[in-house]
Amino acid sequence: MGVSTRSGCPGDTQRGTEVAADLAERGFGALARRHLLARGISRDQVGGWLRRGLLHPRYPGTYAWGRAELGTQGELAAALLYAGEGAALGSLTALWWQGLLGRRPALIHVDAPGKKRSHTDIAIRHPRRIERHVHRGLPVVSLPDALLAASRHLTRDSLRLVLARAEFKRLLSLQELEGALGRGRTGTRGLRAAIDAHMPQLARCENGLERSFVLLCEAERIEIPEPNVRIGRYRPDMFWRHARLVVELDGDAAHSTPAQLTADRERQAWLESRGLGVLRFRRLEVKCERGRVAAEVRGALAARAGLAS
Repeated sequence: MGVSTRSGCPGDTQRGTEVAADLAERGFGALARRHLLARGISRDQVGGWLRRGLLHPRYPGTYAWGRAELGTQGELAAALLYAGEGAALGSLTALWWQGLLGRRPALIHVDAPGKKRSHTDIAIRHPRRIERHVHRGLPVVSLPDALLAASRHLTRDSLRLVLARAEFKRLLSLQELEGALGRGRTGTRGLRAAIDAHMPQLARCENGLERSFVLLCEAERIEIPEPNVRIGRYRPDMFWRHARLVVELDGDAAHSTPAQLTADRERQAWLESRGLGVLRFRRLEVKCERGRVAAEVRGALAARAGLAS
């Protein structure tokens, strides 16, 4: 991102546009008025660029260069530039940017020094201390700080999913996180509850249906299966290794065409030929018939445990 370094006056229009283009390149298309002035661009020249459509206002004192549209990195960079020096992506945005949340938050969450107020789609916090590191070209706060700030926006199960993904990606250990928690720190209670109910298997789930099934097993006190373990050429959705039992979960669209149904039959036949038991459940069953699904799984686990003994 555009770091302010002072130099002499550019001296001509071409040099000025080169300076602006350089700042914009480092800001993924975004740049700040204060950085232009610090590099010797005059206020008159900034005004001329605005009139000519080279600068497009994004936030007060922050612009897109060349065209109004910014990519994702440019949008986040513009928010950071608006928030001021030392700012970093925080809370939900920091988690999403690091691949720990599946959906982009509606607001861009930023932690920043100073007193800059939130603006339109930017939510700015002013913590006493901001520990930053760079991820994919943009500064983000430390993962414990992001988790603490985000805990008030997320359910316990969403926090558990984030923790499982962070551990799976080796971005954070639970021991490190425990060390960062402190009495009186906002978010500690919710985050500690998620840690106490930590479930690493959530990180191996590839979609919401798989996560729902794992949480169903937890709620029904069924041993948690291993999601997406490779067995030969396949990766069944759920697997109990000791019972050699597989559960396949059929979403609404992925298992409906003749080709998909044929592939499902071939996959099941291959698994069964290797001595594995296979159960299949559709999304609606997992959602609306939880008791029956749990009973079938318990029965199959018990029957196959008897076979194994």
